[in-house]
Amino acid sequence: MNELKRQNPYVRLVFLFGFFALSIGDAFNVLFIKQMAESFAPAGQLELYISLPVTAMSAMMIVGVISANLMVRRTGDIVSFLKVSTFITGVGMILRGVAFHYLILLLGFMAMGFGYGCFYIGIRYFAYLFEDESDRMESMAFVSGGAFAGQCLGTVLGGIMAGQMSYRMVYLISVVLLIVPFILLRNVNIDAKLVVGRIKDSFKVLTNIRSVLYLIFLVLPLFACTVFTSYTVPLSADAFGFSATVISALMLGAYMIAAYAGPGMTKAVTKVMSAMNATFVYCIGVAFLIAVYALGKTFPLLVLVVLLLGFMDSFGPSVMTEAYTGTSKGASYSAAEALMIYILVTRVGMTVAPTIILLFGTELALSGLVIIGMALFLIIGTFVNIMAGKEKK
Repeated sequence: MNELKRQNPYVRLVFLFGFFALSIGDAFNVLFIKQMAESFAPAGQLELYISLPVTAMSAMMIVGVISANLMVRRTGDIVSFLKVSTFITGVGMILRGVAFHYLILLLGFMAMGFGYGCFYIGIRYFAYLFEDESDRMESMAFVSGGAFAGQCLGTVLGGIMAGQMSYRMVYLISVVLLIVPFILLRNVNIDAKLVVGRIKDSFKVLTNIRSVLYLIFLVLPLFACTVFTSYTVPLSADAFGFSATVISALMLGAYMIAAYAGPGMTKAVTKVMSAMNATFVYCIGVAFLIAVYALGKTFPLLVLVVLLLGFMDSFGPSVMTEAYTGTSKGASYSAAEALMIYILVTRVGMTVAPTIILLFGTELALSGLVIIGMALFLIIGTFVNIMAGKEKK
């Protein structure tokens, strides 16, 4: 196990460069899509064609997570899995960089989504190699830190480079950076065999009505709201006349607030309320902030909302995961199996969000979805508890 621990720094760097590439266009992806769609979309359908690559990328994240399970189950070789993930991410970057047609760009975003899904679950797969729980958590935190650093670097440097060169060139430069993980993976020596459960085993979660209600009415609507930062913010900032550099700085501010306030805020919030109540606070806060911007729509308000959303994210995702785990107490499935379904539902939320905004024509629909979801969760959940109490009697 000590030998496995010695691989942590190499694997951390692999994820740092991987998420660097995956995040390099966060500040301008939607702007580039808009440029390509303007010459391709039929009259009156521009917004649909802007949202399509974002939706397809999120959908391919789901495919990536599911395929990752299949790939790792066949080989058990984490190094080969990470090499494949890096290669597919590079292909997506190349397609985006050389796209001469909207459909090529769409394929590029789909490949990137697949790569993102693989890298996202890959952090957890590497941690699963450790048998000791404390070693597992330590490794996950260490590697996740590298992924977060890569995300921040990619967002900021991508935005800065986009101010000096074309969007295409930024994508192509990131392909060169992906050579580094390939070289690092040649030096990674992991003998431990990774064993993961079958996808179908994860669907045991669907037999637990409380977990299902939580996933459908809280997790899915809340994670639909996460596209506000990646989809609405770049388009809005561009409409206000600000560059990709400003957009990337704004995103970085939210990321840094979430990261540095995270430990303290999570501890403080969970001291005064349960994880479930903290989840309600998180949902209400996110819905309120998005509604404020949707009704106000000024650049200073956009800045304030994005930074406050970063503050909400400092504790929100942690308490949501903890509350979800609480709905599974006494169940016949493992926490790892339950987590797989949770991850898939978060990606579904991100996938449907652009379509929801498009159908209703406003980000206010995201806020409405969260509030309606909370109301249904409380109403149906109360009914389920009453019925369960009658059965016990």
